[in-house]
Order: sequence, then C-alpha cells, then structure tokens
Amino acid sequence: MPVSVLLVEGKLDAEVLSPVLGTLPVRVTLEPVGSKSSLKPRARDRRQFPVGVPTCYVRDRDFDFDPPVDRSQPTVDSRHDVGGVLGWRWSRHEMENYLLEPRLVEAATGWSVADFTHGLLATARSLQHYTAARWAVGIARRSLPPFNDLPTRPAELTNEIKIPADCSQAACFTWALQHVAAFRRQVEATLEVAAVQSSLAERAQRLAGLMTSEEVLLWHSGKDLLAALAPLIATRPEANPKAFLSRLRRWVQGSPQEAVVLFPEWQALLTALAAAN
Repeated sequence: MPVSVLLVEGKLDAEVLSPVLGTLPVRVTLEPVGSKSSLKPRARDRRQFPVGVPTCYVRDRDFDFDPPVDRSQPTVDSRHDVGGVLGWRWSRHEMENYLLEPRLVEAATGWSVADFTHGLLATARSLQHYTAARWAVGIARRSLPPFNDLPTRPAELTNEIKIPADCSQAACFTWALQHVAAFRRQVEATLEVAAVQSSLAERAQRLAGLMTSEEVLLWHSGKDLLAALAPLIATRPEANPKAFLSRLRRWVQGSPQEAVVLFPEWQALLTALAAAN
C-alpha cells in the first residue's frame, strides 16, 4: 500500500514538502521529527504491529555522504524488514539547497537566473576553505564507529542468556583491555592529523573546481550559502536571508506543481510514496 506517513527533520522541510505532497492522489501525512538520528527508528517503530502504519522518512544528506551519481531520485538511506524502502536522503545537501535553485529564485523573486548564478558562484568561492573544513570533519565523523560498535560483551556471545566460559579476573580483564585497545586503534586512525589533512586538501581541490550552480548546491551547505549571500540579498527587496528564504518557501507553497517540475528528484519521491512500499 502507499506510504501513509512521511517523517522529515525540521519545520522548513515540512513547510516546503506539505504542499508538494498535496499534489499526490493519495493522502500522505507529513511529520517533522527534529533530529535525523531519530528518523529511522521512529519510522521503523511506526511500522510495527499492531499499529502497522506504512511510514517512511526523508533526511538531509549533510556532510554524512558524498553526492550520489544519480541525482534524478533520492538515494535509498535504509530498508525495512520486508525489503521495501524505509527512508531516503536528498541528493542535495539540505532543503535550503533546493530553494536556492536559480530557476526557483527567479520565479519567486524576479532575480534573474544569470545574475543569481553569478552571485552564487562567487559566494561559493568565498566559502571554499570553510566548506572544505566542514567536509573534512564530516568525513572523520562518518568513519568513526558508532556507540554500539563497542559492545560490553564478547562478540561470540550471540545469545543474550550466555556468559563466557572463563569468568576469572585474568580472562575478563584481558578481554576488556584488548577489546578497548582495538576500538581505540580504529578511532585513532580516523582522527590522525595526516588523515584529516588529506581530506582537507582533497575537498579544497574539489570545491575549487565547481563551475555550475548545480555543483555548488550539491557540495555546499545551503544555510552557509544563504549566510554568505547576505550582502547581495541586502540589495534586494527581501533585505535579509531569512526574509529571502521565506519568499522562496512561499513560492513553493503556492506553486507546488511548478516546483516539482524543477526537480525530477521530487517527482521520483512522489512516485515512490504513492507506490506499494
């Protein structure tokens, strides 16, 4: 059956996507959760019996993943037990990166595609090193093992009601020291200065080669771009980034079908939500 509930991260996602979902022939309730880390477990919980509500989520890509090769549809982020999609992540960095699409900006504000694109590319150049630094930290973070990767029981104890054959002080203390040491080696390798410097250099080089607005909106944070665009926005009727973003949002709310045409990825999400999942 079609998806009944779509979980999103924040208020802006809900405000933008709600009218977009309204173009569907089926009703999909949209709920902001507030934290991307909560999306997957909440969607999974909603699907559990006896309630069994068909629920999925869509999250920001942020600095957690590189942009996908196929940007015509959202990337599958996880699957549920039956094998269908549980959640997706956007191809672009976050919702602001869609609202800053030059064609959308022109339709919403009258700021021409050519002029806005020129300002966007200049803004991206000014953010090159800051964004490279954010990427380097994000790459280090994504490589770190999560909390549950340091379990408090030996790996061979697959059954919950089981203890080691040898519970002596020597055996238990030796296991704890070796277990933590292995975890520490994994973490230290990820956070080595040389590894971070390599990420900084690679991301700075990549960002220096961005030539189009689409590339900028893939690799830079939309919120950072808005902040850096403030001097240019100050010359516009909207005057500040917050008012500018609000006007872009209102345009999508008033013209959801036209907005979907701008983004094949949005149309692909709508198709997936309306299909059996």
